[in-house]
Amino acid sequence: MKTTLLCGLLFLSGLFTGCKKNETAEPAGHAEHSLSSHLKTNAIATVLPGSPDDPNILYFGRWDKSNSLQYNSAWGGAYLKTQFTGTTVKIKVGTTVTNYYYRIDNGPWVIKAGVSGTVDLTPSPLSAGPHSLIVAQGKDYSYVFTFQGLVLDPGASTSAPAVGVDLIEYIGDSITAGYFNTMAEVSDYAWIAAEQLGAEHTQIAYPGIALVTGYGVNADKTGMDMQYFKTQSLAFPSSPNWDFSNYSAKIVVINLGQNDGSSAEPDSLFQSHYATLLAEIRTKFPNAHIFALRTFLGGRAAPTQAAVNSRIAAGDDNVYFIDTNGWLTPNSPDYRNSNDVHPSDAGQIKAANKLAPILSSFLTGGTTPSPYIVDNCDAATNWTSQNTLTLNTTDKKEGNAALQSLGSGTLEFQKHFTAFNPGATTANGGAIQFWYYVSDVSKLSSSNQIELGSGGNADINEYNWNIGPLVNGWNFISKTFASAGTTGGIPDITALNWLRIYHSKTASVTTRIDGIRIVHY
Repeated sequence: MKTTLLCGLLFLSGLFTGCKKNETAEPAGHAEHSLSSHLKTNAIATVLPGSPDDPNILYFGRWDKSNSLQYNSAWGGAYLKTQFTGTTVKIKVGTTVTNYYYRIDNGPWVIKAGVSGTVDLTPSPLSAGPHSLIVAQGKDYSYVFTFQGLVLDPGASTSAPAVGVDLIEYIGDSITAGYFNTMAEVSDYAWIAAEQLGAEHTQIAYPGIALVTGYGVNADKTGMDMQYFKTQSLAFPSSPNWDFSNYSAKIVVINLGQNDGSSAEPDSLFQSHYATLLAEIRTKFPNAHIFALRTFLGGRAAPTQAAVNSRIAAGDDNVYFIDTNGWLTPNSPDYRNSNDVHPSDAGQIKAANKLAPILSSFLTGGTTPSPYIVDNCDAATNWTSQNTLTLNTTDKKEGNAALQSLGSGTLEFQKHFTAFNPGATTANGGAIQFWYYVSDVSKLSSSNQIELGSGGNADINEYNWNIGPLVNGWNFISKTFASAGTTGGIPDITALNWLRIYHSKTASVTTRIDGIRIVHY
């Protein structure tokens, strides 16, 4: 069974409005970026310390490095990092730059807005000795950052900075870009979560962008289904394709659907394009763990999860739906105001604190907490059903067998257990997970539920969830306790003793379950 995860995603990026600047495309060229190449330290004798091609300046994001005198990035959240000696440092930026942020020696972020040319980053000289520097692309609608080098003290030098072993790539809209937050990209959940984990990161995100081309706030623009594969952002419709051989992402996190939800786009179209995007990302990053977040406000959640399930059914065991239900509270300080879909600064931090523990176990050196095995479904002992109940030893997801129900009865699987404590809570991301097979979803009616409780029977101290959406074949089901409804009182999560799965039907259907467990982070 696939490794635990769940928690969800983003119905957040709402209608984006704002004046769009006049744009001219930056020169296209060969963009580079890879953690392995960053770590190369074979300096070229003719390279001056602080110049764009200084091998001790490391770049993260999609950069056009075709001109050794000027490196350009055109996606928000791109950044560079290095170490330098001396007491002062200046940055040379092109005329197109509007905003960027920098920090020295892990100090506070400093905003530089509307500046170009040579800019002093140390108006008060530093103490002598080595210092670290990070400079990140700031809030902008064309996301052009033109870096022409650093100016150091006479005789000063650079050295390679410490970098994370892994890279996390985020794909999203204005919420993932932090467009309305105080420090834009560096104050959004994507940046914060990656920094918490010590990972490098990219943010392929743009305000107002939808997943599907021709829909959303920018209906006249391309969607992320096309623009994700470009070197430059949506502001550059003629952008060259990005060369994905330049870096490898350990994790990809997708947070799309908020802007699609603002249009008349059919769910079936959204689902189809989402599944295609997942498949194409897999071809670019064959070994990455891909996480599809439920939009924070829930928009397009069902087709998002259905797209993930379709990829799982196709044999991709490293793609996951993260149920974000309960992460942020609508009409609360988690959002900028009661009418806004964009998280506040505090809301972004809250979302990052939910996401980081889920991603941590998938990074190099990460460890996944041992799940509590509720039932491995290798035996039918003590299970009951309104249908014919058997073991299927051929089509299973783990262990020796899967439990199979065949018939038209509503009650599929039910079992009483000796009370157990899985160690999970709503606070630590506790969730029930299992594999669920359906032979023909068209024969399933809307009435369905997963029920887990401490009262020993239905409607007594019970957690409950809707099981869908589903596709034909195997579906990976992951439901957080934070997103559960309750009936007949609050269950005692330290003494769970009863589980039931039911689904009304219009005809006989084969369903199976396998690998029932409870996880937490």
